[in-house]
Amino acid sequence: MPSDEVKALKAELKEANAQAKLAKKEKREPSEFIARAKRAEERLAKHKGLEDEARHLRNDLRATEKKEEDLVAAAREKIPRDEARRVILDRLHRALMQTYETYLRADQRACLAALENLHAKYAVPAKNIEAKRDAEAAKLKRFLVELGYE
Repeated sequence: MPSDEVKALKAELKEANAQAKLAKKEKREPSEFIARAKRAEERLAKHKGLEDEARHLRNDLRATEKKEEDLVAAAREKIPRDEARRVILDRLHRALMQTYETYLRADQRACLAALENLHAKYAVPAKNIEAKRDAEAAKLKRFLVELGYE
């Protein structure tokens, strides 16, 4: 909960308690004010529990990070400098090759898609071309006959 909401809830709790005391003095029924105070107390208790849990988790996280740093420092002391250099270079090489292969596969897919597009656009079987040629030749022959050239 934001701090301003917590402050408002504490103020509401204080006001409800004050109203309940006033109602008791005036011999009125304070149950409404007591119920409001109880709801506010429950929300504040829940908030406090969550804050405590968050604080505990932050402490655990810091302890885990410290332990990790200690383990890394111990591992660094055990590994010779040349072996560490070789391991780091191997990891970098693997990462570089994976990146390169990813880009290469993407380019291959793009080239293949472009080739398939060109094939779909311009691939015409020879039979279709020859049939169209024969039809046009027949049409030309008819025109020539009509004009009297044959």
